[in-house]
Amino acid sequence: MPLEKHSNQTITGVLERIIFFNEENAYCVAEVAVAEGKQPITVLGNLPGVQCGETLKLNGEWTRHATHGDQFKIANFKSQLPASIHGIRKYLGSGMVHGIGKSYAKKIVDHFGADTLRVISEDSGRLHEVPGIGKSRAKSIKAAWEEQAAVRDVMMFLQTYGVTPSQCVRLVKKYGSGAKRILQDEPYRLAEDIERIGFKTADKLALNLGFPTNSKERVDAGIVHTMQTLEDDGHTLGTQQAITEHALQLLGVEPQLIQERIRALIEREKIFSVIAYDEKQQVLGPACQRPKLAGAEKRIAEALHRINDTASTIPAIKLDAAIAWAQDKAGFTFAEQQAAALKQALSSKVGIITGGPGTGKTTILRAVVDILRAKRARIQLASPTGRAAQRLAEASGANASTIHRLLKYDGATRTFVYNADNPLPCDLLIVDEASMLDTRLADSLFQAIPSGAHLLLVGDADQLPSVGSGNVLGDLMAAPPAQVTRLDTIFRQGETSGIITTAHAILKGESHPGKTITSLRDLDATDDFTFVEVEDAEQCAKAISYLTREYIPKAHKCDPVKDLQVLSPMHRGTAGISALNVELQQALNSKEKALSRLRSDPDYVPARQSHFREKTRKPLPAELAYGAVTYRIGDKVIQTRNNYDKGIYNGDTGIITGIAPDSSGITVNFSDDPVEYTKGELSEIQLAYAISIHKSQGSEYPVVVIPLLKQHFMMLQRNLVYTGITRAKSKVYLVGQTDAYSMAIRNNEQQVRRTHLQARLRNEKQ
Repeated sequence: MPLEKHSNQTITGVLERIIFFNEENAYCVAEVAVAEGKQPITVLGNLPGVQCGETLKLNGEWTRHATHGDQFKIANFKSQLPASIHGIRKYLGSGMVHGIGKSYAKKIVDHFGADTLRVISEDSGRLHEVPGIGKSRAKSIKAAWEEQAAVRDVMMFLQTYGVTPSQCVRLVKKYGSGAKRILQDEPYRLAEDIERIGFKTADKLALNLGFPTNSKERVDAGIVHTMQTLEDDGHTLGTQQAITEHALQLLGVEPQLIQERIRALIEREKIFSVIAYDEKQQVLGPACQRPKLAGAEKRIAEALHRINDTASTIPAIKLDAAIAWAQDKAGFTFAEQQAAALKQALSSKVGIITGGPGTGKTTILRAVVDILRAKRARIQLASPTGRAAQRLAEASGANASTIHRLLKYDGATRTFVYNADNPLPCDLLIVDEASMLDTRLADSLFQAIPSGAHLLLVGDADQLPSVGSGNVLGDLMAAPPAQVTRLDTIFRQGETSGIITTAHAILKGESHPGKTITSLRDLDATDDFTFVEVEDAEQCAKAISYLTREYIPKAHKCDPVKDLQVLSPMHRGTAGISALNVELQQALNSKEKALSRLRSDPDYVPARQSHFREKTRKPLPAELAYGAVTYRIGDKVIQTRNNYDKGIYNGDTGIITGIAPDSSGITVNFSDDPVEYTKGELSEIQLAYAISIHKSQGSEYPVVVIPLLKQHFMMLQRNLVYTGITRAKSKVYLVGQTDAYSMAIRNNEQQVRRTHLQARLRNEKQ
């Protein structure tokens, strides 16, 4: 009798074959036998933790595929262990229980029949009755069975409460067999323990489990979540008033209860009590810090004073003679401000040089390196990003690396090799682009500096602050022990640069961009700064597409993928990062172009793929779909979080050079360093034809294109536009509305980052 097919239906059958399974979200295409001897049906949907041989009760509806015919689309399901001998044999033979393959599955089921699963679960000692199974294998089978049972139990438990399959996988990996107990007793642990599972998911689960809205567990988790939110906004502390206000909106409980739980968390040292100060270091009131950031700020202050109070390991330098020697080597006389900065850099144990583009920072850096090399001092140079490190090496004439690579991350211990107990082998550490230093990275770096060494931080204090929490450069400039030199004179080589003069005009608050054009026909390739006026976001996006696809590559003879970067203030909207990436990918790297690269350019066929092609003669894939994004050979991508195991860090950009033959992952080339990503790791990267101005910090690009519209008003600030413009080495194209530009330049009210570092620095000195 044929299976009836109607819209809403429940089907029960044995899972025969898994055709496709996505580890990230448990999306599955499989075949299910609904009646013995009948043709299996094709089912598709989320099926976390299932194995062949299980009996599945599926709720859903029938759909019809043009190629594959009738398919059953799953809305939800329930699973039960197989009851038939055929099902049990298939279930155990699927490999889901470590120690049992197809051969042993047959032997065990032949011996115990329909009683097999009960024997394994309740009477595993009897497994010895099966030839070839000794004590060790029986013990292994029992342990694997219990682990698998726990995984299945958690999966089904979580599905009931609306937790997504990919979240289920992360939970089980974290908690193992104890997951269900932890989730039932301590659901708010999820928010702290599991990446990408926040307070709202944990709160939904807890409330479904019956935790009251005013439970101490919920309020405590809400307070911690509030502090995490403040940290995400750049602060390292929160005033108790701000924490209470944020938590009130989040939790909807009485303020007295929040204040009571803040005191309780302080008593248990889950958070620390400190005093908050304003920009003038006047007392704001009581505040709280989470232990990790409180400890990091304390160690930063201790490290800087330790360095400052210890005698130098650099041989004595006659400053005037050294500067004269460096001038002879450079071939020109330093300006008075440059010479003063050089003297301070050589004489201070902890020094800071800050200034905008064209003010001579590079001249000073090269002179410092030349002088100390002549003194045979050990010099280390580092920057927060790979691009910045490359620029630092070119500017100084010495080797430079990222801070993470300098400290050498040890994947086995998940710590840096160089630390307080094993300091860096150097007499001077120079850190460029120091405005990017966040509290956690500065903590690791400063602890690793030997007490006798000098520290020289170089950066532009007018740029955006670090992406991570803290205001390290600003705090160090405002409190002892650092000696600060500010460079504000534009030297001859920068006086004719439209980029440099515009950047300094921005800092002075001049709210008009100067010369603008209203038609793309008026573009002049000799101008290094161009403002293209447009009426709206749609016109802006079209102009950017034309500039990147046609005009800039021809006018400046550059690679539009590698040499050009679009920097947008916002993610959403027609001229936002997401929409521009879709538009620019199609313009610069369509599927046809990706296929062409794959066929003709050896740089886009990694060795393992080349071998696969020669072995099978099958065409290699040119693209891979992941969620709403399709990644292609030749795409530019950016890493969005630190991955210490791969040695790739937040903000690193690379080019996709390979897609696995089975579409299970991709290869990305970061500065000639190929890195492989599985499909489950693709959440760490994004298309990078357009990126945020924040993500561009520390980088420099030959050509920069920036959309600037009034609809970006939430992000329009002076330091945002200044940072974007100063990322360009040769050319800047601003595309937008002059009113938006004026709004940004007039808005110099930067969000104050609340930190405790200045207070720590002053206290350490006393």
